[in-house]
Amino acid sequence: MNAITILNQKGGCGKTSLSVLLSLALASTGKKVLAVDCDPQGGLTSFLDPIEDDTRPGMFEIISGQNKIAEVVAHVNRRGIEVDLVPADYRLDNVAPSMDPFHLRRLFKTIKGYDYLVFDCPPTVQGISRAAAIVADKIYIPADISAPTLGPTLYTLSSLADLEKSGEVILVGYKEPKKESTGYMAELSRKFTEKINGHYAGTVPKTITTARAIADPSINWTQTKVDKILKPLIEIVERS
Repeated sequence: MNAITILNQKGGCGKTSLSVLLSLALASTGKKVLAVDCDPQGGLTSFLDPIEDDTRPGMFEIISGQNKIAEVVAHVNRRGIEVDLVPADYRLDNVAPSMDPFHLRRLFKTIKGYDYLVFDCPPTVQGISRAAAIVADKIYIPADISAPTLGPTLYTLSSLADLEKSGEVILVGYKEPKKESTGYMAELSRKFTEKINGHYAGTVPKTITTARAIADPSINWTQTKVDKILKPLIEIVERS
């Protein structure tokens, strides 16, 4: 079993979107995937299995010892791509910030029946995010090319290094500027890639098609869509 953690101290940089796509990508190859929502905002849950009752058992109950993991898992079928989900909601905020850094490792180390665990984290490198980093075999840091994202991304990398972990940055919507290109965005892109040198894993597109693949459960996963949207993520996992 492989554990993959998605985190960045920066909010709004694509963590949950990447978690959804990565879970679907791995499951599309026939792998058994458990997506774990570690964010009190419950974004992963909202995309994969939204329901009206936001007090159903989930991560809060697992962490507080009220339920076992198998008792809270929801099964998700995205038009033939099947993923299991540990849901989360706002109650997780009562325990996530102060979590013992080894708690998730203790909880998930004995779970069986899955090829991959995918942990989607809140915008912090402390508490539950740190615990998810410790349990991880691979850590991906999604980042859009913007001035507010660079500092938190570098801080996330250094925080992981303190844990003797290595994070890999996945750039969202990135297109390499031409050599002759000048201007703010071209220079910022060059600075961004220079600063994360050695930690670059790949890119994911930021398009309407990708957004729909994340949010729309009715999307028909043709082989063309799988090849265009999901296969690049599988390739990132295989080579990293």
